[in-house]
Amino acid sequence: MICRNHVDVEEGVQPCARCGEPYCSDCLVILHGRPYCAVCKTEKLLDVQSGSDSAVLPLANIGRRFAAIFIDRILFGFVAVAGFLLLALFMTTKNDPAMIGFGILGIFGGLYLCLIAYEGLMLASRGQTLGKMAMKIRVVRPDGTPITTGQAWGRTLLRGIMISFLFLLNYIPAFVTKERTCLHDLVANTRVVSID
Repeated sequence: MICRNHVDVEEGVQPCARCGEPYCSDCLVILHGRPYCAVCKTEKLLDVQSGSDSAVLPLANIGRRFAAIFIDRILFGFVAVAGFLLLALFMTTKNDPAMIGFGILGIFGGLYLCLIAYEGLMLASRGQTLGKMAMKIRVVRPDGTPITTGQAWGRTLLRGIMISFLFLLNYIPAFVTKERTCLHDLVANTRVVSID
């Protein structure tokens, strides 16, 4: 490799961690243990100052995030089955279709509100739900500090709305953004990190 700025230098040339262009040691600056060229150094410092530096945070992968959601939904699935069994036992004594319909709507609505309350309370107090604890991931601010109560509830409520209406649209940014942020993470200014 030849340094992009000094064509006569071949020794000690390495790629910039951000752009990948080859530079000699005189043209690189080491930040967070990685080499950056002059242009990328400025961008890296701006990322660090703004709190959006993904190199500092050990971001959780998409698989672990979906597994955590799956675990939380399985737990609520057991609660839903128990609720339907209780409703079935109660409805065997009544033959009113309207009552059965209201009972089913009540269970679904109650479960939905309980799911939002569970996630909001858990994130506000620990930054994790039971599923996130099992997968060893946590919701944090972009600088790695714990989220505020407002961020926890805002993220949860937005996610609840997105799950209802725009489930797939909510998660598309996680596949294409550098920091693997879903729409609810972008709005609440949160990141999901691995803690193991």
